[in-house]
Amino acid sequence: CEISAQRESEAMTRHESLVSALAAGYEKIVAWADILDRINVYPVPDGDTGRNLVITLSALRNPWQNEEKLGSEILLTARGNSGNIAARFLAGFLGCKDLFSMPAAVESGRDLAYKAVPDPQPGTMLSFFDAFVESLKRNPPSQSGAWVDAVVLDLETSVKATTQQLQELREAGVVDSGALGMLVFFDPLLNI
Repeated sequence: CEISAQRESEAMTRHESLVSALAAGYEKIVAWADILDRINVYPVPDGDTGRNLVITLSALRNPWQNEEKLGSEILLTARGNSGNIAARFLAGFLGCKDLFSMPAAVESGRDLAYKAVPDPQPGTMLSFFDAFVESLKRNPPSQSGAWVDAVVLDLETSVKATTQQLQELREAGVVDSGALGMLVFFDPLLNI
């Protein structure tokens, strides 16, 4: 009985860390919003990716509500392509309870994210999610934390690659703002 209580306490602590990391990720998006807006050229150069992600993810300022309510609130506040893709991803990802459930949660989120746009394109936030899924398969989370460096490197590489995957990004000499936004957002989670 004592071992069970200890495991439950450890699981709660890990879940609280994940929830705190989502709130920290939101704060990072707020700090990066202007940069994301400035490099936003795809699908149209309307300079709103950062602002749309801030609005969409604003529910994460108070992530302590139950996961269904939080997911619903994020879906209701979703704005623009980037916001709708991120909201769909989070609808699947919010089932993540600890590091060991992260691969399945990322895959679930990625699968939902693809349903957010009628014509998914490589070189976007979706490519970031694909890279996240594949990297976690190669580098499953472990207690040691050694997996984090490999996953972060894969995600950084995927964001850099977006410049060559879409003509608009190549011509502007920028990475996809949505993919960069997700790299910024997930940094606190990957470094808990």
